[in-house]
Amino acid sequence: MSTSFKKRTLFSGVLIASSLATMAYAETPKEGITVTPSIGYYNTDGDRQAGNDTSYSIGVGYQTNSPLALEAVYLHSDANKHGRNNDLDQYRVDGLYSLPEFTTVNLTPYLAAGVGITDVDGITDVDGDSNNLLVNAGGGVKYAINSDVDLRADFRIVKDIEDNHLDNVTSIGVQYSFGMPGQQASN
Repeated sequence: MSTSFKKRTLFSGVLIASSLATMAYAETPKEGITVTPSIGYYNTDGDRQAGNDTSYSIGVGYQTNSPLALEAVYLHSDANKHGRNNDLDQYRVDGLYSLPEFTTVNLTPYLAAGVGITDVDGITDVDGDSNNLLVNAGGGVKYAINSDVDLRADFRIVKDIEDNHLDNVTSIGVQYSFGMPGQQASN
């Protein structure tokens, strides 16, 4: 074996080991109830004529002892446009899948998708209804402050199935985790 091959092999091994140490996987998340109040910006499709505005949301969920979580979300936005108040209310059920945590910086990326209903007061569809089915997909990142509190940044694409509108919402919030009784924190 040549000295050059040994050096490359050693260098590659050190590089791989340091990379794995930097991006080490975390333990499974703490199982239990989560509550996530958030503030954000709701950007409606231009065809909707509802306007863009600040949004407020609250999510109540359940984190399993795996990367999967389920969350029920209520979102409200005062979507004002041309002097009209078009309150937008959204009710969703979302599934979240946590990707491996970057333990050196306490960041956990996640993917999310769900279904729900959007109700826009002052705006009705061709049938005279303001309640429309939606699907959403997106993701975000959580920053662990401690084992029970995470800062959470989230981006979602929201597709109105009935009227074919494509909205998006960007938000930041604080996620509080309430673990199961007798369970030790994994972080």
